[in-house]
Amino acid sequence: MRLCNIFKNKAEVKKIPNRTLDELKNITKILFVDDKAFKVIDNIKEKNGWKNVSRIVDVESLQQTEIQESHIIFVDIQGVGKKMNFKDGGLGLIDALKKEYPDKKIVMYSAESQGQIDAFHPAAGLVDARLRKTANLYEFISTVERLAKEAFCLDNCVKHLKVTLRREFDIEKDETEITKIITDLYNNKGYKNKNTIASAFSLSNAGSIASIIQLLLM
Repeated sequence: MRLCNIFKNKAEVKKIPNRTLDELKNITKILFVDDKAFKVIDNIKEKNGWKNVSRIVDVESLQQTEIQESHIIFVDIQGVGKKMNFKDGGLGLIDALKKEYPDKKIVMYSAESQGQIDAFHPAAGLVDARLRKTANLYEFISTVERLAKEAFCLDNCVKHLKVTLRREFDIEKDETEITKIITDLYNNKGYKNKNTIASAFSLSNAGSIASIIQLLLM
């Protein structure tokens, strides 16, 4: 009887489902950092249904709202990075963004050749994708779809939580432990209540931890 109960309980554990493309289009926040208007930005939103696409001409602070809220950030390596005085422009900005937000998806693009200009720059090895600014809309859309799926997968959520727990709460948890907590919250529907999430992580206030988990599961 006990063995039957064990197998029954194991069978009842639900796997966290992947987001549909339509769901991703509604929740993914995409930011372009480009000092010039760019038709592709409008097309991604208007012709392909990605609801949250915006552009800023440069970054004034790594903590500004547009940066913090975005899941995918496209950075033109020419003409940006000036407000934060990066000597290497967009490349320096990319380097800083990826170090500050390792969980965010960063795309490097430029109208000019990305050959020697970035081959030896640290940013070249940090980005999640590279595109020519002259690339067709399909290439941009394919990149957005791929990175959105990665951004809202369980593995990325776990990595994001690990960094946030360390940075905001000085708590160290390994990825296996975090994965188990998320899975338990999903199966018990505890993710709907911020107090339950806080308790699961032994926190007095879940804060941004709750936001990360609810974005994945709700």
